[in-house]
This record gives sequence, structure tokens and C-alpha cells, in this order.
Amino acid sequence: MLSAFTSLQLLLLLSAVNCRPHAWDGDRLQLEIIKKEILERLGMAAPPIPERRLDQGSILRAQSLYQQKAAELARNRSQEEEKEGAVSRLHRLTPSLWRWLDIPEGHQGHQDSQGHQNSQEHLEEPRGLHRYHLLLSRTADFHRQLQVVQAKLKLFKHPLSLPSTSVPPRVTIYTLQGAEGTPQLLHSQELEQNSPSLDVTGAIQPWVAGPEDTLSLELDFTTNISAALVTSWGETPVLEVETQENPARAARKARGLEEECGRSDGRCCLKSLKVSFHDIGWSDWVIAPNSYYMRFCEGSCPHNYKPASMHAQIKSRVHSLSKAAPPPCCVPAEYDPMVLMHLDSEGRLVSSLFEDMLVTRCHCA
Repeated sequence: MLSAFTSLQLLLLLSAVNCRPHAWDGDRLQLEIIKKEILERLGMAAPPIPERRLDQGSILRAQSLYQQKAAELARNRSQEEEKEGAVSRLHRLTPSLWRWLDIPEGHQGHQDSQGHQNSQEHLEEPRGLHRYHLLLSRTADFHRQLQVVQAKLKLFKHPLSLPSTSVPPRVTIYTLQGAEGTPQLLHSQELEQNSPSLDVTGAIQPWVAGPEDTLSLELDFTTNISAALVTSWGETPVLEVETQENPARAARKARGLEEECGRSDGRCCLKSLKVSFHDIGWSDWVIAPNSYYMRFCEGSCPHNYKPASMHAQIKSRVHSLSKAAPPPCCVPAEYDPMVLMHLDSEGRLVSSLFEDMLVTRCHCA
């Protein structure tokens, strides 16, 4: 019996991986590691230095291409889940919409890190005359394990009465991020006379996956659309979000979200870190997305806690008997893909797909 136990110990030691919880020195160290790993995956020794800044048209085209690729990934995941019995749902949410100059008190600014209120004028001068602020809050039914297929913002009561001009009117949509509500370009689209809605899929998808309770958008129109807005008719705008949800997959994700770090008593959990490409100085060559949530698996793996296999259970039991044998490691169990639109080392605009970038669940292995 002793011989068998010793042999098992040796096997586990030979297959061991150093899985001690990371002693992070703060977000700065983590961001440096993330930057290094992304560059290595892209085959770059250092961030490219663009010879010239992209013009607004090129940025908008790149943003549009990014949305197409992100939507394609969502469709592919939805098709995979359909084979597993995925359920399609249509959510109707009610956001708040104000003209920028009519924003009620309490919504006009954001508090900085010292708790001071930043006024609207302090944030930024208006980019257009017809500017609106939209605020959306998360609901109990609109939870984070939903897979967003598309999102349409229905703003108009009647077809637009547009002037006959050679340049079609447009709306440019910004997400307002950070404590100061810094505008980040989402995309721009033409206003069609018979189209009652705006495509905001690119804003809804990352918001649903992230931890924020509210989503703040700025809508900048090139023409006066106030008479056609539903708010002019005493009604509220409606956001229609089509989602795909597989009950079994949703249950697995829900369990993973419930065990995020801070709720798991130091046991194997998901640790989230928001990576803003603007904040890390990469906004001149990473075109989309503006930011994403990087997740890490860390924490202890006590016996029978989220075991990945029978091997992990045995490994944990042997470790409890002899500390010479390594414990199971807290490692990723599932991923979601992510697409990055960026300039390469030669200044060309390219897209890169990372199949294993976004951790959605952890287990002990």
C-alpha cells in the first residue's frame, strides 16, 4: 500500500505545474503582462508606430468591419448553441433619452476619483448641434450570461422628413466611459428615411458581458431629428435586444459568475480587469474594440471544489496527505473568442481573432 502511494506521489510530482496563486503587485503589473502577451500573439516585438493618423473615414470603416466580425462570431456561437437546444428571446428595454443641454440634475456630470462633480462643459465641447444622451440600466432578466445577437434602438415615431441633400444625414454614436464619461467612438451610420431604429449591437454586447450596471451613450446627429423622436410624442424609446441562450450553458455561466473573486472566500475564482486601449497608450494602433474585460483564474483548490476530473480529485486528496505532492491548479475551463482590429507592423489595417482570449469559467485541474 505504501509503495502504491509513493508511486502515485511521484506521478503527480512529475506532472506538476506551479499553480500558486499569483501575488499580483496591482493592476499595473497585470496590464504590462497583458500587453506583452498580446504583442507576442500578434508577432510583434513592440507596438507599431503609425506613420500617420488614420482619417475619420478610415476609422469608421474599420469600426464597421469590426462590428461585422463581432456579429459573425456571435452568430457562430448562436448556431452552435442552437444544436444544443438554445432558446431565442427578444428583450424590450426602456432607456432614458435627453437632449444634451436638457440632462436632468444628477446626470449632467460624473464624479471623479475624489468625489467632485464634473460639469458637462468641463467634459468636452459639443461635437454637434443635435446631441443626445442615452442611459440604460440592467434588469434582472437581462443578465450577463445572455448571448446578444443584435440590438436595435427604436427612436422615431414616424418616418424622418429629411431635406433633399447630396450628403445623407448621419448619427455618430459614442460610449461614455470612465469616471469622467470620456467619449469613445462606437460607429457612425446614415439615417434612412424609413428606418425607425439605430444599430447599437456594438455597444450592448460588451456591456452585457461586463460588470457595469448602466450603459451611457452619446448620440450626435447631423440634422434636427427632434420632431420625429418618440419623446416628442410623449412616449419613451425602446431598445430591442435579440439574444440566444442555452439553458445548460447559461446555468454553467451563472455558476461561474457567482464565484467571481470577492464572493468565493479565496477559492478558485474569476478575477476581472478592464483593459482600456486608450489608457495603456495603444489607441493610435488598436482601432477596435476600445476596451475589454480580461479575466484570470486564481485562488485555492480545496478538495472536491470545482474538480476538472477524477485526476484532480485524487491530486487534491494526495496533497492533503503529503504537502510534497502539488495541489490542483485553478485554471480556465471555458473561453469566448475575441476579434481585434489593429494596425500591423507595416501599418496595414488587419483583424486578428483570438479563440482563447476571454475566460468565462474556471475549475481546478
